[in-house]
Amino acid sequence: MKRRVPTLLCGLSAALMLLAPVQEAFAQASMQVEDGSNSGFSRRISMGIGKSLIVDLPRDAAEIFVGNPKVANAIVRSARKLYIIGLDKGQTTVFALDAQGHQIAAMQINIGRDVGELQQILRAAMPTSNIIARTVNDTIILSGEVDSAEEAKRADDIAEGFAKDFNGNNGSSTGMVVNSLVIHGRDQVMLKVTIAEIDRSIAKQLGLTSSTWGPFTQYNPFGINGNIATAGNGQTSGITLSNPSGTVSATLQAFERYGVSHILAEPTVAAVSGESANFTVGGEFPIPGPPTTCPGTVSTTAVCSGGAVYQPYGVMLTFTPVVLGEGRILLHLSTEVTDIDYTKTVSIQGVPTPGLLTRKNATSVELPSGGSIASAGLLQTVSRQVINGFPGLMDLPILGTLFRSRDYQREETELMIIVTPYLVRATSTAELPQPDDGYADSTDPQAWLLGRINRLYASPNNPEAVKNFKGRVGFIVD
Repeated sequence: MKRRVPTLLCGLSAALMLLAPVQEAFAQASMQVEDGSNSGFSRRISMGIGKSLIVDLPRDAAEIFVGNPKVANAIVRSARKLYIIGLDKGQTTVFALDAQGHQIAAMQINIGRDVGELQQILRAAMPTSNIIARTVNDTIILSGEVDSAEEAKRADDIAEGFAKDFNGNNGSSTGMVVNSLVIHGRDQVMLKVTIAEIDRSIAKQLGLTSSTWGPFTQYNPFGINGNIATAGNGQTSGITLSNPSGTVSATLQAFERYGVSHILAEPTVAAVSGESANFTVGGEFPIPGPPTTCPGTVSTTAVCSGGAVYQPYGVMLTFTPVVLGEGRILLHLSTEVTDIDYTKTVSIQGVPTPGLLTRKNATSVELPSGGSIASAGLLQTVSRQVINGFPGLMDLPILGTLFRSRDYQREETELMIIVTPYLVRATSTAELPQPDDGYADSTDPQAWLLGRINRLYASPNNPEAVKNFKGRVGFIVD
């Protein structure tokens, strides 16, 4: 469409905003363009439907051409002023020519949904981030940089709510959101998990057991004389009493055992925000499995050789951190501590196979950097007691002690899992001490004459290391 300007006016209006040729942005109420007679100057303008823009031209225009009047309309107010109105979504081009037919300006107009309000909401919600919202038809495109994954998710949620109804509450058009935001410097999280457990056990047995009182067999269902804390077979101390005629004999059993088990594991692992990491310290032990091969022919009996299945044990840690911003960290955490338990040994295909003692914890918590929380804990007390004896006689006062035996067992377990996340950054190798710093093997004379297994060196960066250590040979903690 072509329009002619009958008169020419002088002067330029002050522009409220000057757009770069390669940058697309939503237009303000007024703009100024430069003379494009020599270079075919072109501006790219994005506007919302129903929005308008005043364009100030550098020279008097004689003709105005609009490529698609259904998308945008250009109204000539004077020789140097254009009034552009967005009518419908789409693209068009507006050309301005002077009286000699030379091009003054060429404007590429993109009419889409107005996201000016969305841009203001994003700027108010995340003032430190640089987020640019654009539209292509019914699609909102978010670009720029944000400080954390939480801000990227928040911007996406705001844009999703804005795209649900472009035409207002009574509209029917919905759009989609393309999130092209870049997280500026993804945070790294180091997680320290402390798993502490104390297990105490007490077993006592005292009384007389007869070897000739009837054909019955005395039975202790709790297995006091079995394994309690070690893999060996427990033995009781006994004194055998018998009369000369050999008609009655009894054994005085006196047994007592105490056991304490202490477990302390402190795995530490680091991961980038949003990524998973795992850490395993332990091993695998074989248990009998299904047969692997069964060689044989029609005339011979097949002989199957058993296979083995390897069961993992040890300390296993898996976690996924998400930095929420402002030092807050969301942790998806899974911890497991598995030990071989010889007290639960069973025979499988004739092979003694121990059991497993497992402590597991899976949780999601939100913590500040350096904050700690007890994600799991257990306090358990188990008591077992059984009395065996001769019916009737075992109930007699005082004398009944000679006709009964008492077995007692008590177990106490206390377990706690403490989680501490830290926001960390990379550092130099010199800032990270290693476990073998300052370690050196002792010489043969030192090992033979002084009983030393390693030499000690003072570190200039650690004044505590120059002190003399006194104590038994073993681990050195400085």
